[in-house]
Parts: sequence; C-alpha cells; structure tokens
Amino acid sequence: MRIWLPDAPGVLGAVAAEIGAAKGNVVGLEVLERGAGVAIDELVVELPDDPDAVDAVCRGVRNVPGAGVEVVTEVPGEATDREGTVLAAAAGILQAGTPAAALRALSGHLRALFDLSWIALADEALDRYLEVHGDVPPVRWVAAFAEGARSGADPANDTTGSGVFVEPVPETGLVVCGGRPTAIRRRERAEIGLLVVVASRFMDALGGRSADAGDGGDGTEGEAPQPR
Repeated sequence: MRIWLPDAPGVLGAVAAEIGAAKGNVVGLEVLERGAGVAIDELVVELPDDPDAVDAVCRGVRNVPGAGVEVVTEVPGEATDREGTVLAAAAGILQAGTPAAALRALSGHLRALFDLSWIALADEALDRYLEVHGDVPPVRWVAAFAEGARSGADPANDTTGSGVFVEPVPETGLVVCGGRPTAIRRRERAEIGLLVVVASRFMDALGGRSADAGDGGDGTEGEAPQPR
C-alpha cells in the first residue's frame, strides 16, 4: 500500500492501529518521500483471506485525519524489500554482454521495477525516439517536460508528484524516459538515476558509447541503438 499522511508524531502509529483493527499486519515500511508536512510511505501489509480485506484496510487508513491511499498492489507470495529489488535490477544490467544489451536490460528492469506503462530511449536533444515500449506520449511533450524540470518548475519536486521521468544516460548521447499513471516519488527517482548510472558505467567498461539510432524514430517499436 502506498499511502500519504501528515508528517507528524503519532500519525503513522494511528495508521498502523487502523490497519490492525482491519486485521491487517504491517510487515514492511519504506519512506518514499517527505516534504511540505506530508510523508509518502509504502507499506507491506499481510491480509486475511477475505474478499473485503483490501477495502477494509483502505477505509481504516482513511479514518486517520489527513491520511489517504495512493495505490494498492497485491503481491503474490512473500514481498521483497526495495533495496533487494533495486540490487537485483543492477545485477541484471551487469550480466549483459554488450552495451546494447545493457541498454535493453536497463529498459526492461526499469519497466518492471517501477511498473511503467511506457518507456523510451531518445536522442540527447529529445528530437526523436530511438526505441519505444508502450503507449508513449509525443517526443515534443517529453522535451517540454524536461525543459520544465531544468527551469526549476519540476513537477517531480511537488509532493503530489508526477508519473514521468526523463533521465540522461551519461556520456552516451541518449536519454531514457518513462511514465505511469501514479506518481513517481523522490526515492524512486533516485533509484532510477542510480540504475541509469550503473548501466552507463557498465557500457563504458564494455567499451561502447554512442548515440547510433535504431528504427523507431517515428514513435514505432524499433531495435535498440547500437553503442560503439
């Protein structure tokens, strides 16, 4: 469960008490973002085998003044912690045999780890896409988003958040961008940046850096660019 709540003493305890009253058991907690008196927390909650369990827990969270539920995801089996999943993604990138494979691994792990509805590789100037997956917005829209971030009007810095990221891949002449309906929180943006740096450094170790374009510059699915 991803929730927002007032960043004040006792509020998280009140949320946990409401979850307990709904027969939920909090077994994991990660703080994704804090600012402007609001915290965004991600909770792992064990629930009874009851079709109304999720709704009951959500109602409980909303009973706490100022608290709300952003998104609920049902996880089959035992949930892993965020550090473990990010490290696993980094390890997956480092198993690539070529720079192009490292880029493909980066895109695949970002899409899976952050539940992205779309992801794309673009040239450094954000003039065109080189590879796309999912229903991507126009590249000009992404360029305008990136310009807003550079100007300081970055929606990522707002507690309400944005579901889009634009991250240059250092020294490659490439940009990876992606999005989803729900907000990408600050901790997630830091994790995305970390994985992009891992891919860039590994590509350098493999001896390949370039912005050679594959197909798909018109927004269609294409082959991954082939860095040299």
